[in-house]
Amino acid sequence: MAELDSNDAFIDTNKLIFGIGQVQQITGVSGRQLRYWEEQGYIQSISQKKGAAREYSLHTLFFIFHVTRFLNNGFTLQAAVDRAKKFDRQLPVLRQFLRAQLQGVNIDDDQSVLDFGYVDSSHTQRIYGVVKDGETFFRIENVD
Repeated sequence: MAELDSNDAFIDTNKLIFGIGQVQQITGVSGRQLRYWEEQGYIQSISQKKGAAREYSLHTLFFIFHVTRFLNNGFTLQAAVDRAKKFDRQLPVLRQFLRAQLQGVNIDDDQSVLDFGYVDSSHTQRIYGVVKDGETFFRIENVD
């Protein structure tokens, strides 16, 4: 199983910047919509010089993606923004948990297994998350 080191370098996502045209192409949201959302305070572009094209962070790009996903599921713009904000607040918790608990990942042809480490301090059982045939489940195994 591929082991993960908590000291592994991660990409500084603050340095990933997208122009308004790229955001339109990636998300399918028009420039007019993006400007409206910005005027309403739903999203924020990176500080820009007068006359320069708008630029957005990776974080904002993901936020736009989630707003769009909720809109496509029939929510009003305000409800979609509210749901995207809630999801956005959950991400740091998920990231922290995975960084602390995920011990490794093994990807085979028929399944992928995520090793979440020992279940308890006695180190007698390990817990795994399994992705197989489009399904997800946990598996606990005794350690010899």
